[in-house]
Amino acid sequence: MTSPHIVRQWSALGFLRLSAFGFGITGLFLALDTVILPVLVLEVAPEHLKNTYLGVLGFSGLAMAALAQVVVGGFSDHTHSRWGRRVPYLMSGCILACLGVVSIGLTRDYVALLGAWLFLQMAISVGYGPYQALIRDLVPARRIGVASSLKVLSEASGGIGFIAISGTFLGYQATRGNPDLWLWATLVLLAGTLVITTAITSAAVRGGEKAVETREGGWPRWQPPGSLKLPQISWLLVSRMLMITAVTSFQTYGLFFLRDVVGLENPAQALGHMVLAVGAALVLIVYPAGWLSDRIGRKPVVMAGALGAALSTAGMLAADTTTQVLIIGTIMGASVGALLSAGWALVNDLGTTGHEAQYMGVVALSTAGGALLAKALGPVVDLLNHAAPGSGYTALLIGCGVSLLLGSAMLIPLDTHRILRDLRSAGEPGPEAGPAASEATKDARS
Repeated sequence: MTSPHIVRQWSALGFLRLSAFGFGITGLFLALDTVILPVLVLEVAPEHLKNTYLGVLGFSGLAMAALAQVVVGGFSDHTHSRWGRRVPYLMSGCILACLGVVSIGLTRDYVALLGAWLFLQMAISVGYGPYQALIRDLVPARRIGVASSLKVLSEASGGIGFIAISGTFLGYQATRGNPDLWLWATLVLLAGTLVITTAITSAAVRGGEKAVETREGGWPRWQPPGSLKLPQISWLLVSRMLMITAVTSFQTYGLFFLRDVVGLENPAQALGHMVLAVGAALVLIVYPAGWLSDRIGRKPVVMAGALGAALSTAGMLAADTTTQVLIIGTIMGASVGALLSAGWALVNDLGTTGHEAQYMGVVALSTAGGALLAKALGPVVDLLNHAAPGSGYTALLIGCGVSLLLGSAMLIPLDTHRILRDLRSAGEPGPEAGPAASEATKDARS
């Protein structure tokens, strides 16, 4: 299969338009998962089982999402329509997710909340699975690092912003009354933003697809040899699962940590304010990290980010004031930003040509596996806290640090130099390629 000639010159603004859907869908998911679901669980769960109830919600929802992404990704790869391969799924996912948001707002007991959450996770996956393949579809290999960093930037901005807004709005329930009003105001804002961002990304995708030319038809640009892909992907998937376990754990149980350990009276509002500062560090680092990974390779940036996050997690054990938690969390946010930015570029480097969305679905299984492990820790945290108050959260933080270090170690066998050689031999300059490689590519194509 001949590599396509990508004629579109992507700007940073173009990459942000391509990732706008991630802003809306990640903001919706993280606001629900981090703020809204814990608040709703507190209304329907016994106090001593709140972490368990929340963990069951998270575990079952992520299992649904992971399986749905693989299935939907396979359908998307083989879809031929006047709107292309991805846009029909982006729009369908948006409509279904809005219906899921409404169902969340109407729930009044735990069983109904579980059913609504499972439906919403399925709906999110309809759009998010194909969305994950857009960089692989449309972006030249030499710019995957920058495109990945702006994808992470868009998603982090959506998540951070809407966690903060949701925390503030739901915090008003305690201070201004009328809880249904503030809940629905939050849900309407999340759904409305998703509709707008879906339209922006859909337009960018259609423009990008029309700008892709192939000599023999199809989308593939380059494909690493089969002998390389399977072992390399295996190391990457295990590493990603361990790191996502650590990243997701504090996100899931952070509100309860602030309430039970730090002792804040309004943890939802405090979490929203804290996430703004933590997220600012993440947002500031992702673009430089992606740019750097295009020049020195992905692995050093990912490993540095993992080490920084592990050290920050250890520091959180000694924090006993809100200010200390905020400072350490900010350092952690910058570290996680570098990890996610270069890590997503590495995922794209190892992509499977011709089955981009299905491959991203497999990656999503690894990501969901890490998140599922984090959600499954809920009963463990409750048991340890019952034995000794606060000990469950201490064990949780120690486990996060260990997972980050193990995930970093799993990248050591990854042969990133061989990946680079395959990129170059296929006519696309890779992460460390400079102007000379670009000129060589032009010569080869001519």
